[in-house]
Amino acid sequence: MLFGRRKPGYTTTVDGSVDPEQAVLELQKAELAAKKKPKAEVFDIDAASETARRLKETGSTFDGSAAKTGEDVIAAVERETAELAAKQAAETAPETAPEAAEASQPNAAKPELLDFLASEPEAENDPFADQPTKTAPELPELTPAQELAGYIRARSAAALITPHALLLEEVENADELLAQMPADPQCTDIVTRAGAKDTYYYSNANMSDNYAMIAQLIEDKDLCVMFAEMVRFNARIYPSATPLKYFQRSPYGLAPEVIEQTWKAMQENPAYADIEELTNNQNERFLFSTKHLTRRYAKAISDVDDFCD
Repeated sequence: MLFGRRKPGYTTTVDGSVDPEQAVLELQKAELAAKKKPKAEVFDIDAASETARRLKETGSTFDGSAAKTGEDVIAAVERETAELAAKQAAETAPETAPEAAEASQPNAAKPELLDFLASEPEAENDPFADQPTKTAPELPELTPAQELAGYIRARSAAALITPHALLLEEVENADELLAQMPADPQCTDIVTRAGAKDTYYYSNANMSDNYAMIAQLIEDKDLCVMFAEMVRFNARIYPSATPLKYFQRSPYGLAPEVIEQTWKAMQENPAYADIEELTNNQNERFLFSTKHLTRRYAKAISDVDDFCD
C-alpha cells in the first residue's frame, strides 16, 4: 500500500500495519533532515587575498612555521605589521622634530601685514598716481563763547533748560561769554528766556519754544503760575480745556494730591480768577480760562461724543 506524497520518481512502500498518519510524519521528518545537512566549508578568497596583501606590504618572511607551531596566521601577520609600523615611526621622528620646533616659534618672528605691504614696490600703471592726495581740512579752534554754546546745546538736546545761575557756578567769565554770543554767527541758535526767578538759555535747534516755556515754568517752581500759564496757553492757542490729570504726565510728573493742593490755592488767589473748572460727560475734570473760552464752548470741546472711538 502506498502512502504519502507522490512526486515524479518518488515512491515509498510502507507496511500496512503502520498507522498511515504516523508513516507520513516519519517521511516528512526524514525529508527535513536531508535538507539540513551541513554544507561543505567554502574557501574565502577575499580573506586569503587580504592576508596575502598584508604579507607583501610588511615584507613578512612568514613561511608557515607559525602554522606548524599552532600560531594563528592572521595574528602573526598583525604582529609583524605592528613591528614594522613602530620601526617606521622611529625613523621619521627626527625629521618631524624641526618642523614642530618651527611651528612653536612666537608670532613675532613672522612679518606683519602692514610691514609686508609697505615693503612691496609701488603698483605700475596706477590710474590715480597723478592725482594729488587730499587731506581733510582742519576744523577751526572753537572760541570760549562757542564752547559755552555747545554746552547749552547739549543740555537742550537732553530736554534741559540752562539757568543763568548754573552758568555762573560752572563757567568762568560766563557773563562775558554770553555777551559775545549774539554777535557770533555760530551761536545764533542760543535763545534767552526770562523767568520769574532767573534767566534761562536754550538752543532752539534742539528744543522748541513751547517746551522751553514749560521747562522754564518747572524750573521756577511756582506751581500756581505754571498751572495758570499752561491753562491760558492751551485755551488761547489750540483752543482747548486742560485736564487736571495733564499735570501728572511728563515733564511735570506731579502727584494727584499736589495737583489738588495747587488748584485749591489758585481758587483763593484773585490773580487766577479767570481759571475755572468743569466736568465733561465722562466725569473728567478740566480747567479753562474765561479770558479765551466760554464755559459752554469749553464744555462742548471737552465732552466725548458717543460715536467717537
